[in-house]
Amino acid sequence: MSLPLIDYGRTGRTLDFPVFDAHAHVGNFTHVISPSLEKQVAEMDHVGVQVQMVSSIESIYGDISRGNDQAAAAAVRYPGRIFAYCQISARYPELIRSEMERCFRNPVFKGVKVYQVGVRYDDPLFTPVWEFARDRGVPVLAHTWGGDVKGFDKVAAAFPEVAFLAGHAGSGFAYQPYVDMAKRHRNFYLDLTYSREHTNMIEYFVEQVGTGQMVWGTDVPTFSISQQVGKVLYARIPDEAKRAILGGTAFKLFKI
Repeated sequence: MSLPLIDYGRTGRTLDFPVFDAHAHVGNFTHVISPSLEKQVAEMDHVGVQVQMVSSIESIYGDISRGNDQAAAAAVRYPGRIFAYCQISARYPELIRSEMERCFRNPVFKGVKVYQVGVRYDDPLFTPVWEFARDRGVPVLAHTWGGDVKGFDKVAAAFPEVAFLAGHAGSGFAYQPYVDMAKRHRNFYLDLTYSREHTNMIEYFVEQVGTGQMVWGTDVPTFSISQQVGKVLYARIPDEAKRAILGGTAFKLFKI
């Protein structure tokens, strides 16, 4: 008889089914002492995470190209375990298309990462990103917070072929905007990374949206892998749903 998934959390047993971290980083935040890449991968092994999608913290702070090179270097160092997001910013519109083309010459890049940074996602500045993701068939991880997803109505409708992952779905205790958007657009996915949820947030998302539109991530190094996986293992949902959230859906989206 197979072990109930909640018992993996209770006993600290390494997960032995496909687990995909769709939202992680490499590098250092100014206020966080990041583990080395070796320790990051060792923690993946300890918890049982097979694949991690990373973007660079350097890119978040504005050094787009250097950050993307760091993400690629991590992926090259741990082939098959780490893959990279090409991060771009509407603050540097002149770099958007050329940087994505440069990144995707390297097969370790499997998705695009974007931030609003004062520009709504339905702004035409982002159109080359959505076109690129559509043409390449890759998902887009978009940073969101506190239910601010209004720009996705137009974008998700205009680009139904693109899988949009709404980072930090449920953050700021704002559940309904994410649920409503996911119900309107089947290509809009809830990314549970750090969601600071009340009790039953995951249960509510599963009830309203279903696991076919949910992915899981850690936000490493901001949070630990074990801490972020625990909220799924202990959720009051069927084990089949937990498996889908922790990896099943993401492996299909990223074709890994």
